Amino acid sequence: MDESPAVTDFLSILSVLFGVLTALFSYTWFFLYSLLYLLASPLVYLGHVLLSIILFPLRVLLKFEAFLTFVTGAIVTGAAVGLGLYLAGDSLSQLLRLQPSNEKPYSTELTESKDSSFDWESKMFMSSTILEEEENSYDSQGSR
Repeated sequence: MDESPAVTDFLSILSVLFGVLTALFSYTWFFLYSLLYLLASPLVYLGHVLLSIILFPLRVLLKFEAFLTFVTGAIVTGAAVGLGLYLAGDSLSQLLRLQPSNEKPYSTELTESKDSSFDWESKMFMSSTILEEEENSYDSQGSR
């Protein structure tokens, strides 16, 4: 196909016009992007600092990762075993038809004895507990 010089000139004018418009558009966007970056960079820096401050406790916790993993595993294991024991005991008590006793639970509080042979305030034995040797004891008589 033989193209006429008018079509070729028109296409070259369109390509130059498209190139100029593209360059103008790209320079405009580059200028706007640079201006926006210049204006937003302090905000980006402040955001970075704020995020660093907020995440600081997590960085500290990360140093104890192995310990926290162990403790978490121990807690989960203890909870699972405790729940299993509770369910097993409850199931067995229902299976064997055991009822809870009405007996008062054993008191673990310390009760003060009336016949205490030790004075706890002065930390001394009372005089009534001191055993005195009798003069007529079997050892002093020399019985053989």
